[in-house]
Amino acid sequence: MDGDELPLGGVRVLEFGYGVAAPVCCRNLAQFGADVIRVESVRRPDSLRIVGAGWVPPEVGWEVVRDTGQPINFTCSGKRSIGLEVDTPEGMQILRRLVAASDVLVMNMSVEAVAGLGLGYAEMREVKPDLIWVNMPSFGSAGGPYQKYRTWGRNIAAMAGISALVAWPDRDPVGLTVNYPDYASALWGTIAVVCALLRRDLSGEGGEIDVAQYQVAVSSIGPMVMEAALGGDGLARIGNRSPGAAPQGVYPSRGTERWVAVTVPDDEAWRGLASVPGLEALVGDQRFETLEGRIASHDEIDEALSAWTVERTPLDAASELQAVGVAASPVNDYRSVLADGHLESRDFFKVLPHPRFGADLSYGQAIRLCGTPGRFTRAAPGFAEHTREVLANVAGLDDAEIQAAIDSGVAHEMVRRDVHLERPYLHWIGNVVRGDWPQSHLDPALIVFDELLSDPRMVGGEGEVRR
Repeated sequence: MDGDELPLGGVRVLEFGYGVAAPVCCRNLAQFGADVIRVESVRRPDSLRIVGAGWVPPEVGWEVVRDTGQPINFTCSGKRSIGLEVDTPEGMQILRRLVAASDVLVMNMSVEAVAGLGLGYAEMREVKPDLIWVNMPSFGSAGGPYQKYRTWGRNIAAMAGISALVAWPDRDPVGLTVNYPDYASALWGTIAVVCALLRRDLSGEGGEIDVAQYQVAVSSIGPMVMEAALGGDGLARIGNRSPGAAPQGVYPSRGTERWVAVTVPDDEAWRGLASVPGLEALVGDQRFETLEGRIASHDEIDEALSAWTVERTPLDAASELQAVGVAASPVNDYRSVLADGHLESRDFFKVLPHPRFGADLSYGQAIRLCGTPGRFTRAAPGFAEHTREVLANVAGLDDAEIQAAIDSGVAHEMVRRDVHLERPYLHWIGNVVRGDWPQSHLDPALIVFDELLSDPRMVGGEGEVRR
């Protein structure tokens, strides 16, 4: 399927993205056909560029390391990348030419940064009257005491009250391990852009979209906030349990730190659970016949269910429970996620061309459209990989103008294109994720073994490695 046949084929998006929110929003748009051009800066790089792969030797150099971080493949597959410093007059002039040739501009910058760079809606609308302009600042652009605060997703989650929910009843909150507000805001931004494009098709008008990540985060726990506002304990710490369901939680399975998640929200699911061989003790107790009774006896039910799940692998336990209508799922570690049969059936993990690795692991899309399911043809771009082609074909610069911009440091292009690397896991991942993987030349275990052999402290008199 060609890009033009996808729902957003022919739509061009300019992205000033950092971290997750705007990059994932634009990744969604790219997967459904949009030409997403990611504008990147050497002086102010994306945080996910900074955290390159930890195994790359320092002598390789920053210019290569910034292309190696696996998170970039999640946020940026399918995009083009240009290097451009827009805080210079020359860079802004080039940017305005790119805006004039685009349909959508997406950012997740602070209100002050947008104003300081001259990227506000008023300025950009002068360049492109029907432009769809999107920014995702932490607390929105409409004023308020927090408007100028700079945050990460975890700060927003804490202020919104989400982090208070992640705790055991007898302990302090531990917070989230992911930047949930970023991911939720990315979905809001995706939907908003699509709606704005539909509106533009009907009216010819562009629009300004202001996504406040804090408001997105609060809306995600709306029932809890409402309950707390009405005097309840909506923000109480209840561990892995959920109001209105029993049993509900994460239960130990066979193996070290292996778990299975189970939810029984109603009588029908309870009857299914009680029919499972080995859980006969749950049958016939009048306390368990109603949801209210099961909630009151949650600890006792948990004890019986845990004794059953601990004898089974997470997948076996989940499969048995699903077969009788009980919602259950293994709690997967990284390898189990890669090998998950459901994700494999949806072709979620991709092996796509990559400028540094030949081919690399990329991620699919949870959003599925039956007639146009979306696609990527390449992994994340190298930093500034497409600068020359974008400046020529989109901004309309000639070769001399492009070279002058690069020579002056206003624009950048991908450097050391001849440096190609190999992921340490390449020798085994082909057995887990199907795809056209490059040939493996390295086995980390053998490298460590060779290092041991070269260390006289680890080798005996006849070359035997000491244990």
